Amino acid sequence: MKYQTTLIAGGSIALLLIGIAIGVSICRGGSDGNHKESTAEHAVHNQQETLWTCAMHPQIKLPKPGKCPICFMDLIPVKQTQDNSLEDSPNRIAMSPLARKLAQISTTPVVRRRLSSEIRLSGKVAIDETRKEIISARFHGRIDRLYVNATGITVRKGDHLAEIYSPDLVSAQQELLGAVNALSSSSADTNLARTYRRTLEAAKEKLRLLGFSDQDIDAVISRRTPSDHMTMRSRQGGVVLEKMAVEGAYIEAGMPIYTIADLSTVWVKLDAYESDLQWLRPGQKIEFTVEAWPGEIFTGTIHFIDPVIDPMMRTVKVRVEASNPGNRLKPEMLVRAIVRVDIAASGKILGESLRGKWICPMHPNIVKNAPGVCDICTMPLETAESLGYVTSEEEQINPLVIPATAPLITGERAIVYLEIKSAEQIVYEGREVVLGPRVGDYYIVKSGLKEGEKVVTNGAFQIDSELQIRAKKSMMNPQGGGPVQTGHTGHGTASTTPPIPAMPKETPAQLSSSLVKELEPLYSAYFKTSDDLSRDDLPSAKKSFENLFTVLQKIKGEGDKEWEAIASELANSLAHRQHIASLDDARMLFEKISTRVIWLAKKKGSTAREMRYVVFCPMAFDGKGAFWLQKQADIVNPYLGSAMPKCGEIKEKISPVTNKKETSHIHD
Repeated sequence: MKYQTTLIAGGSIALLLIGIAIGVSICRGGSDGNHKESTAEHAVHNQQETLWTCAMHPQIKLPKPGKCPICFMDLIPVKQTQDNSLEDSPNRIAMSPLARKLAQISTTPVVRRRLSSEIRLSGKVAIDETRKEIISARFHGRIDRLYVNATGITVRKGDHLAEIYSPDLVSAQQELLGAVNALSSSSADTNLARTYRRTLEAAKEKLRLLGFSDQDIDAVISRRTPSDHMTMRSRQGGVVLEKMAVEGAYIEAGMPIYTIADLSTVWVKLDAYESDLQWLRPGQKIEFTVEAWPGEIFTGTIHFIDPVIDPMMRTVKVRVEASNPGNRLKPEMLVRAIVRVDIAASGKILGESLRGKWICPMHPNIVKNAPGVCDICTMPLETAESLGYVTSEEEQINPLVIPATAPLITGERAIVYLEIKSAEQIVYEGREVVLGPRVGDYYIVKSGLKEGEKVVTNGAFQIDSELQIRAKKSMMNPQGGGPVQTGHTGHGTASTTPPIPAMPKETPAQLSSSLVKELEPLYSAYFKTSDDLSRDDLPSAKKSFENLFTVLQKIKGEGDKEWEAIASELANSLAHRQHIASLDDARMLFEKISTRVIWLAKKKGSTAREMRYVVFCPMAFDGKGAFWLQKQADIVNPYLGSAMPKCGEIKEKISPVTNKKETSHIHD
């Protein structure tokens, strides 16, 4: 009886629950068909959250697992985000905390800061050409005595240099004495006296032109007799660089006797590269050192920049004027110089030291505090602002800068990746920017970024590679991988990589074609890169990538269209070699190259005599897997290196003679 009661009670509860369920169903629309439709839509929605792509052809995206329609590799899953996600953009990607840690991503805010650059130059000390003078004879005669009889002697202005005999001097002195006698015998206020005074001045000027000083002329007038000897004197102080005559030699008018240079001021001729010209201008202060005086810093001013580039050295001569007290700077001394410049927001040089100054346009070393004329050429001085030596007030704000490691630069484009945070995730967005000049460890940003935005300074290459895998916009593929392909739409379409057909059966004669022979250095360079990565040797791997790129440029290809397509893809991939910062970067680049090299080995063949193996590692890149080609049967994994050197499975064997593919299931 008790059992019966319990059964009745349980049945009542069951009926009650069924009734509640029916009531809820009715309240929601009452139709079981609608409920099934909603469930089906939810299933489809969940299924659409994951697409399947090919690691070798990321433009292929299918709604379910299977084989790539181009290369028949197994597809790998790629999770899709919701429509309202920050990642729902062709140039954005979200990364988990673990992925960010593995990629070693770090960011830096975009800031405005004062930039200073140091330009290092080298050159030599030279003689100031404007302070160099040749002492020459102004009349015929004979050198009876040389007071300065050796080079290197220092002379002062007015010092006697030589004594010269010349009969031509007598007539000029007699004209002087005659004018003196005539003037002394005439009345002071007569017209005749004024004529005699003009004659006297003309006679004195004639002797000056012959080299007589005012003291020599007064001496002739005092002794009242002409002399057939004249003392030649120095017109400037300096060092005798050359002596071109000896005692007893007869000379002609115009013949050089001495070369004298004033070394109290010298020139420093420096070599500047083309890239440094944007930071140099006349009037800049410069510091330099010489080996003869270690630890001592000399200063000078840029006086002239050569308008012509040396076609052999690809440098420009920069002339600096420097004072030389004590003549310690000797011509031909080697010089190491530094120019320190402050950079304005426009990328121009800040020249505040010359603000309000007046400068000669022909001789920029002439700088004055007020308007006037040049001391050398008498040209009117112009303001430093009008000559471009001083930046405007609008340009004096600090420039917007990013670290030099932030941009990925290819050709004329520069891409940076920005970190965008939300409450739920962190997304990285690629953005094209316009860069100004590089100053030290920073680039000036002309457009594309705002102050305060965070740019990726480490790990940008990993982000860019991930975008390429997902067929989104990236540095080397600004248009992205094309529309998402579903179903079987990819079967009949062309691909940037030529389809991989069944292995061709080629004769040995065909294998010895020019293109196949040209490919052998490419295979060798590829195997060397694989070996470096398997040993975790990043410096050697970088060199191997450079060598691989060099070898690629030398292959002509005999007009083979398939080779031209593969060569273009290899060149685009190897353009990333300059951005490799870690082994992870190198291995990601190696994986992209491997897909093309495997195709070449299978389609074009090889002249090598040994077997070659296509190997697959399922654990590479966090379980995504990756292929590579090797020439030995023993597995040597370039993706995992010393951590798991034997991880991998030989998928195909390529015969050295017939190039016939052999499927293998050998496991390590």
